[in-house]
Amino acid sequence: MKKILYCLISLICFKPVIAQTDTLFWFAAPEILNITNNGITMDRPIVLNITTYNQSAVVTITQPAGGGMPNQVINIAANSTQSVDLTTWIDNIECKPANSILNYGLKISSTSKISVYYEVNANGLNPDLFVLKGKNALGNDFWISSQYFLDNSTGTFSSFNIVATEDNTLVTITPSKNIVGHAANSTFNIILNKGQTYAAIASSELAAQHLQGSHVTSNKPIAITLSDDELAGVPYGGCADLGGDQTVPTNIIGMEYIAIKGGLNSPFDKLYILATQNGTTINQDGIFLTTLNAGQSYQASILNPSTYIQCSQPVYAYQLSGIGCEAGTAVLPKINCTGSSSITFTRTSNEFLYVTLLVKNGGQANFLLNNTAGIIISSQFSPVPGTSNQWYAAKVLLNNPVGSVIKVTNSTNLFHLGVLQGGTISGTGYGYFSDFGNVTAKAFTTTPNICFGASINLFADTVISATYNWSGPNGFTSNQQNPTIPNTTLANTGNYILTVSVPSCGNYLDSVNVNVKPKSFSSITQTICQGQTYLGYSTSGIYHDTLIAVNGCDSIRTLNLTVLPTLVSTINKSICQGQSYAGHTTTGIYVDTLVSTNGCDSIRTLNLIVKPKSFSNLNISICNGETYLGHTTSGIYVDTLVSSNGCDSIRTLSLNVKANSFSNFTTSICEGENFLGHTISGTYIDTLIAFNGCDSIISINLTVVKTCEVYFPSAFTPNNDSKNDVFKILNAHNLLDYNLSIYNRWGQKVFETKDYTAGWNGIYNGVLQPIGVYVWYSTFKLLGKNRQMKGTVVLIR
Repeated sequence: MKKILYCLISLICFKPVIAQTDTLFWFAAPEILNITNNGITMDRPIVLNITTYNQSAVVTITQPAGGGMPNQVINIAANSTQSVDLTTWIDNIECKPANSILNYGLKISSTSKISVYYEVNANGLNPDLFVLKGKNALGNDFWISSQYFLDNSTGTFSSFNIVATEDNTLVTITPSKNIVGHAANSTFNIILNKGQTYAAIASSELAAQHLQGSHVTSNKPIAITLSDDELAGVPYGGCADLGGDQTVPTNIIGMEYIAIKGGLNSPFDKLYILATQNGTTINQDGIFLTTLNAGQSYQASILNPSTYIQCSQPVYAYQLSGIGCEAGTAVLPKINCTGSSSITFTRTSNEFLYVTLLVKNGGQANFLLNNTAGIIISSQFSPVPGTSNQWYAAKVLLNNPVGSVIKVTNSTNLFHLGVLQGGTISGTGYGYFSDFGNVTAKAFTTTPNICFGASINLFADTVISATYNWSGPNGFTSNQQNPTIPNTTLANTGNYILTVSVPSCGNYLDSVNVNVKPKSFSSITQTICQGQTYLGYSTSGIYHDTLIAVNGCDSIRTLNLTVLPTLVSTINKSICQGQSYAGHTTTGIYVDTLVSTNGCDSIRTLNLIVKPKSFSNLNISICNGETYLGHTTSGIYVDTLVSSNGCDSIRTLSLNVKANSFSNFTTSICEGENFLGHTISGTYIDTLIAFNGCDSIISINLTVVKTCEVYFPSAFTPNNDSKNDVFKILNAHNLLDYNLSIYNRWGQKVFETKDYTAGWNGIYNGVLQPIGVYVWYSTFKLLGKNRQMKGTVVLIR
């Protein structure tokens, strides 16, 4: 139950070593079993807690492999903390199922340095947080740590979860115990693209089957998350709690560690030392324990307030700690030449809050809590056994109120800080927030490109207890941390080397390049016209200006400027509409600026009168064969005439030539009726007047039917003998709005048509229908009258 928000504050001239900060983080979220306890869900919510320092940040959270979570972009003010709830996409973030390549990896990038941790079920049961370690988490060679004192609860397992940071990453895995899909000690390979994840999950809940000693290598950087879901703390009193941490690669581990005892019930804390090389000797508090080969792990008990581990080769140290019967786990940082000088976090729970502090002798009296002395004091520290009093450790209970910011600093020494927070039966979290990486030299300058005569300002990040030496061009040397070089010349251009010397750690180098740029001189002779300006000048003369050159330095410029005069003229002109004069087509006074013979402006005033055209419109319709104004076809004819003002008179004729229509018509009438006066069958050609007023030539094919009565047969024989094979309306001519529907004896529609010439062949859905009686209904319009008929028909074979 690690409920910590941490942020670090830095200034441009004093940059303390701060914990786990970076601009890029990768994370593979482990699966936490989705179970409930008294109605409370154990695996959610999940959030990313992000902290900024002295600069604001734009933070982008993505799944580069396209896991399904939309990109999250968060703007965070300086010295602030913000939580980003990712619970909506939990099933696209947690690495499940096991032994599967998934697209669920998280990438967190920022425009300035931030701290990040992933938190599960804050303020609930089975909570935990995973501190993301930035560049310290990325590597190509990992050995997996795990506690193997506590079993997992039923249905929960130990696991390690891998995320790739680049495409085509070859990952080689050798599990020490059986995992889902692979047997113990069977090496296998997987290929991951950027942002893809893989979960190696133990096949058993038993502590003896945990995955310590598993080996993971890759050809490109990866990050790995350790997880122990629902640790069954039977030896400590029967609680169950989540443990885990983001681990580090082998290039970050060391040979010396100090573990500080937490608050677990008897049999107290356990420490797991994992060897990475054969023949590694392990000593605890100066006493030899054992010799391990690569992949072997040793469980040590922590019975004193602190314990010192010294090894002959680099190892991992993984601590099982907690409060009461609630357990948590954490990867420990190596102690030599690592640590922080300032760590800040926020208390978010009213449960016990301990900080575990580790510092070299001489630094225990120099701690400040929120810039206040006397809270963390030297009497709280005790020497670490086996270190000859070189190291001191303390576990301090803090009483700051919930929500308060807690800042721990040391003015003389680097230190390590762990947070142990929780209750004796409610849940516990444990993790280290100090920097896992080695002390480094960091040189920088605010004047990388300066001008001749300016000052060079050099800076070095502050490393507690270090001394600084600079060397550079033109014989420059300085033992100041942040020296200044005034009145520079071109000889000061070059590389400035910083050497940071840290007692008991050695010398660390960095460098920064500075370029001193020269002044420049130029001369310009220019002619302009009256009313123009050149470089801000509008009158003839010689001008001297000091400008900024393209290199950012002084540019001395001499300008010889000549200004030529402007000419003026007036023109009075009349034109007709549609014409143009000097580019103008409408009445008005136009002042145009032209170019005179001297190349300057000639101001011409034009008084222009534009006499209008006259317009008329004719809309005429004629029939085919007629003419109008000489036109015989439809169209728009525009004729230009001359009006009384001597300008154009535009006449527009819209002529519509209406066509004579021709049509053929076939119809039937009943005997005794007439159609257009005709009573006898035959073909008649009539000339009528169409709706458009022109001739309409119509050819009528008329059939006189002796009887108009239609009927349906009472039976049909669909046997394909071409006789009575189809049931349809008979004696039908010119029926309108026709519809025929046929139903079987169960009321199921077996046929329907709107074509009175079509009929039913006795087939429905491709199947011949059985012999029997079928009901039919028909509606239609005959000779202008709506008709409705119904009856039965017998299907006979």
